[in-house]
Amino acid sequence: MRKIILASVVCLFYNLLEAQETIIFKVDLAKKELEHVATDDLKTNQFYDLKITGINTAFVDVIIETTDFGLSSSTPDILKSLLLKIPDSGIFGFISQESTAPKYGLIYAQSMEHIEKLQALTEIATLLYNESNDNAEFRTLDMVKSIQKKAQLHLRELDQIFKNNPDILKPKETNLDVLRNSVAQSYQYIQSAKNYYKTLIENSDLTIDSSVANELIIYASNLEVLSENINLETSLRYFDFLVKSMEMKNYEQFPELLRASKDVLETKITLINTFTNDTIFTKKIDFFTKKGGFKFDFSTGFFYNNLNEKSYYLEDNGDGRNQILEENGSNFDVSIGALAHYSYQFSAGLRGGLNAGAAVSPLDGITRYLFGAGVLIGREQLIGVNVGASLARIDVLSNSVENENGNLYVPVEYTSAPTYKKSEWGIYLGLTYNLTRERKK
Repeated sequence: MRKIILASVVCLFYNLLEAQETIIFKVDLAKKELEHVATDDLKTNQFYDLKITGINTAFVDVIIETTDFGLSSSTPDILKSLLLKIPDSGIFGFISQESTAPKYGLIYAQSMEHIEKLQALTEIATLLYNESNDNAEFRTLDMVKSIQKKAQLHLRELDQIFKNNPDILKPKETNLDVLRNSVAQSYQYIQSAKNYYKTLIENSDLTIDSSVANELIIYASNLEVLSENINLETSLRYFDFLVKSMEMKNYEQFPELLRASKDVLETKITLINTFTNDTIFTKKIDFFTKKGGFKFDFSTGFFYNNLNEKSYYLEDNGDGRNQILEENGSNFDVSIGALAHYSYQFSAGLRGGLNAGAAVSPLDGITRYLFGAGVLIGREQLIGVNVGASLARIDVLSNSVENENGNLYVPVEYTSAPTYKKSEWGIYLGLTYNLTRERKK
């Protein structure tokens, strides 16, 4: 029994660890922005679901593109010396141009019916779209169910209109594929009728029967005007909106969409209004990885150190010797340089480790070599705080200098303090930065 309980606990714990994490964004369509966007850090090579709430999936399409980038630092110059379905039927062939005289009035009447059907589709779809779009709080389940039910009734109504059957209350199964094809056929009939009249007018002899020709011109012009705003792509888009409304949701979820294997996962979210065929807005969001492991970076900045060459002057001591005295001056130096960092990444915005580099003083032109440790703070742009040892070859007093009770002397014939070059150790404190790290795939 204990083994069973233990196994159950282990399985439960494992499932909790493996549970899919979901990152949720809330859309404000009125403001055209994503609310409460937090650029959560992602665990390396782990899949995350992305959920977009606050949308109506009947007319809002969400397109997401992700690109995984690594961040790299270019080597500072100072370190380079040391160390990238529509049926394509064309014009319908069922309109025969044989015996045209008895048919042109009938074809006009039928064209008017098809125009009315497509106008009814536009009115019904626009009505439901306005109702869906005007409700900022359609996120509630009751609102979703209401839109779904209305979409079903509207499609049943359209089915009866295209079948020329007024009994819309009679419950019948609507064949959506057949209905969609009827929408396309209505458009094609109108286009064929327009071409039909155009051909008749071009082939008419106005001197023989001008009344017929004039009537054809009236039919053709009326058709042209009444069908001016009818577009096949738009009509089918409205129809598809009604179909999608039957199964609309107030969110869109993308399973296992986000997976970062490098430093930053750039995510582009685009919302498109499929009813109007317009882009609502586009938002770019960066997800940084909180993977551990060692990283290599560069930074440049300013360094305080206590290695500086001292200046001396001689003063006659009156006993055949000159005393060496130090000029009043600073006992520190500020240099400009760069560091190479080999650090461990604790989180997306914090890493720490060892560094090495070099800095050149604008005061004396001497290069200081730096060895130490520090922390780097930031996700893409880095700020570093560093401390360690500095090494430089500077002039120091010669061993020939006489030291007496802490005073330094040289023979009177010396005109300057004797010095020689020596490698000296000191300490440094550096504030550095890297604002130009590049994203590379």
